[in-house]
Amino acid sequence: MQRGRNVGLALLAMAAMLALAGCSDKTHGSQQTLNLTEPGGNAGTFTPIGHVTRNSAPPGSGFAFSTPLQDSSKKTVGELNAVCIGTQPSKPQALKGTCTGTATVSGGQLALNVGGTIGNGVSGSIVGGTGSYAGATGTFDSKSTGGGGPMNDTFNITLP
Repeated sequence: MQRGRNVGLALLAMAAMLALAGCSDKTHGSQQTLNLTEPGGNAGTFTPIGHVTRNSAPPGSGFAFSTPLQDSSKKTVGELNAVCIGTQPSKPQALKGTCTGTATVSGGQLALNVGGTIGNGVSGSIVGGTGSYAGATGTFDSKSTGGGGPMNDTFNITLP
């Protein structure tokens, strides 16, 4: 009886190995990078949410914004729309909370999420997309060039 059980376990293990042999360890598809610029200044809209003051952003407050996205020739090729809400007491210039947004770019949209401290620079996740970007994952960085000027955005996209 013991021998029969051992043979059965061996056959089960062999069947599992054969089933897994056809699996690939490839966890992602094609990759691409988009480098775009938020022009800054009065190019977009910025609206406070809740009871934000110069020195305080209580939990539940935050902001909504929309800004054009430009390519290296300063041609508008899309837009970024986002809402950020504080989850901890913080300063408006360094909101501690979460943001969700959408970057509309040539070929579709990228769904974006950010958590942590949101200030003059931010990094986050690409959590989906539409059109040419359906099923997209990846990361993005938005870095300030200083003084309320342009933001340089880099979208590192992985497609299925």
